[in-house]
Amino acid sequence: MSNEKREFLTDERLSLCASFVRDGTRLADIGTDHAYLPISLALAGKIESAVAADIRKKPLKSAEENIGKYGAKNIKIVLSDGLDRVSPEDAYDIVIAGMGGELISSIIKNAPWLREGSRRLILQPMTRADSLRSFLYAEGFEIIAEKACICSKKVYSVMVSEYDGKVRECPAEIKYLGLLTKESGVERDMYIDSVTRKLQKKINGLKKSGRLSEAAEYENELTAVKMCR
Repeated sequence: MSNEKREFLTDERLSLCASFVRDGTRLADIGTDHAYLPISLALAGKIESAVAADIRKKPLKSAEENIGKYGAKNIKIVLSDGLDRVSPEDAYDIVIAGMGGELISSIIKNAPWLREGSRRLILQPMTRADSLRSFLYAEGFEIIAEKACICSKKVYSVMVSEYDGKVRECPAEIKYLGLLTKESGVERDMYIDSVTRKLQKKINGLKKSGRLSEAAEYENELTAVKMCR
């Protein structure tokens, strides 16, 4: 195995996403970029097939070159805005990583077939994870697993969600921390610290602009987050 091949398999965010993919599944990787995730899973023999989808032509060309370079089989390249041009028959485990939480929510909302069959969503928001968790609970998706990882000195969360049709309340500790409250370790602690700092910055800004009632609401949420530390 070449050094280059090892390198793309050691990205912590992609590795954590890959760990949640079910054996023998048909995978869709949305926003695939260089297709490193489906390539690594195909080479490991973990998936039946994959769709590598992206909204941009340039990364798809790179993805196609990498698929050929590493000899990965049964990976289809698709130019698609989210899941718009991905066939439901090709996507039972869906990875959406490296995007903002609100964009991920929009992609899910625009694909109603994700509520049918045995679909698994593996989601890694770069920002607004709180917005994504709130969306999932309001739309009948359960978060069944969640872990944090450190990548390039920053901390990220990867959550796994499946549709069961139950609309749930999303209290502050779930909204901001998800199932990480059940985890332990430096990654989880670093994630909570990051959320705490962002909430405090938000509160300070609201107070400075005279929006005291909004600041008080966020202070209540911050208190709930700190209690999980």
